[in-house]
Amino acid sequence: MTILLTTLNSKFVHSNLAIRYLKAFCRELPVDIKIQEFTINDHLGKVLWQIYREKPDVLCFSCYIWNIRESLMLVDSLKKVLPTCKVVLGGPEVSFDSYRLMEEYPAIDIIVRGEGEETFYELVKSMIAGESLDGIKGLSFRDGNDIYENEERPTIKDLDNIPFPYDLDEEGYIVGVDNKIIYYETSRGFPFNFQYCLSSATSGVRYFSLERVKKDLETFIKSKIPQVKLVDRTFNCNPSRAMEIFKTIMDMGGETNFHFEMGGDLIDDEMLKLLEKAPPGLFQFEIGVQSTKEETLEAMKRKNDFEKLAKAVQALQKGRNIHLHLDLIAGLPEEGYNSFKQSFNDVYKLKPDRLQLGFLKLLKGSGLRNNASQWDYKYTSYPPYEVLENRYISYGEILTLKGIEDLLEKYYNSHRFRYSLDYLVRYFDDNPFKFFESFNRYWEERDYHVISHSLIRLYEILLEFVEQLPNIDKDLLKEIIKFDYVSQGRPGKYPRRLGGELPKEIRDKISLFFKDKKKIARYLPKYEHLTARQIARTSHIEIFRYDIPEGIKTGSYKKADTAVLFDYNLPCKIFERSRWIRIEL
Repeated sequence: MTILLTTLNSKFVHSNLAIRYLKAFCRELPVDIKIQEFTINDHLGKVLWQIYREKPDVLCFSCYIWNIRESLMLVDSLKKVLPTCKVVLGGPEVSFDSYRLMEEYPAIDIIVRGEGEETFYELVKSMIAGESLDGIKGLSFRDGNDIYENEERPTIKDLDNIPFPYDLDEEGYIVGVDNKIIYYETSRGFPFNFQYCLSSATSGVRYFSLERVKKDLETFIKSKIPQVKLVDRTFNCNPSRAMEIFKTIMDMGGETNFHFEMGGDLIDDEMLKLLEKAPPGLFQFEIGVQSTKEETLEAMKRKNDFEKLAKAVQALQKGRNIHLHLDLIAGLPEEGYNSFKQSFNDVYKLKPDRLQLGFLKLLKGSGLRNNASQWDYKYTSYPPYEVLENRYISYGEILTLKGIEDLLEKYYNSHRFRYSLDYLVRYFDDNPFKFFESFNRYWEERDYHVISHSLIRLYEILLEFVEQLPNIDKDLLKEIIKFDYVSQGRPGKYPRRLGGELPKEIRDKISLFFKDKKKIARYLPKYEHLTARQIARTSHIEIFRYDIPEGIKTGSYKKADTAVLFDYNLPCKIFERSRWIRIEL
């Protein structure tokens, strides 16, 4: 018997942890289990053909809000061309209404509900033996024209019974995940009861033993995996355990980046002291703020001490060694458009490395979906069940926030406009939301939201926006935008209105600079062994009409011709793409 485990990931770089757990849990069984992953961007006809070529006896799909529609389309077609193949679905998107789903889609033979390892293992054993599926807990199945739902399966108590999910070669190195982000967990369950979160449907946290976790971490680092994303819902809900794992990773060294979902207000002084010693790029933290409005947090049953969270974020930023990602969610109960502005500004002013503006999804089984009428929620009937409006925020206001989200991604999260945005936010009364709201209005009035834009075009549009602002120093801001542009990489083509050939006298001075050994020793000592041409390839000198470096430090920009040297060859480019310094030519 051949079993094919498959899924449609949201991106090519993603990998699916669930199907690897299933395969690992069934290693001892006399059955051929294969894994084949696709993405939702793949042409469904091509996916259909590739699965058909495998001719599996059992086909299993891992289903989520981002892939359920495409998965059901594939299942329908595959059943027509592989009528004897048993189709099995699992995952959060099919666990809460399996009976209705099987009624609506006759191509589905079996659904594995909830935590799947033990259920899938028993299912495969029963299939091999040709036995009835009646006694398998956590299973919904079809028998002729009838659909049966077996009783729920208790969660696995000892997580160490679940094997390491990734395949290893003879020397213990991970194989089969080249160019992929790897997902991993040190615990299961959720310590809180957030009403928008599906994980809270199962209370309590279960842990893999620290001995097991340390062994797994060593395997990731030994295999030189570029990034491991831990899917623990709040990794530091047990602070002492989290610190032990942090310390283990730091002691092991290596080049692997580890991404954690953290509770910001659970980061205490002891943890901060430990994290100060982490090498740059080793850790990446995602901290869910969601809202700073107390009534909203209470409605979600989310206890979140924003003052403590902000203090922890500010402390972490001082070391510039941990990439910080903060999340907001629009459309939450008790939070209208105006109060969301405050939440946005509160989080923006913390200056995270990434600020994600998401929109509420009313997931099956979540408390908010079960009580949607309490807040007059309207949301899409199809996945991802995203909010359209509620009693506090209109659909039109949601659309405005969608526009702001797009600009936030393009301009803030790209880090390519850092100093320009800082200046513009000050111009808009130190109100970040006010700036993005105004910029979004300008953007949509010109239908820029329906067009794809090159990177250079994004700089040009920002310049256009600036030029129509009243009482702003346009010449200065043009120079700041140019500084942002040049700081990102050695410039070739400049955005319109930012370029212009330098006088020959200045060009000659720049050329001589790279040949002057004393100046190289002073400003770029690590390049003393290189030729002038080699140094010029990795560095750049730009002339500005304002003292931009001083203005960045003090907030006061003085008009003065200033030469700035940019060095693009940095050992770590997580926080900066260049090192820059004011020089004398």
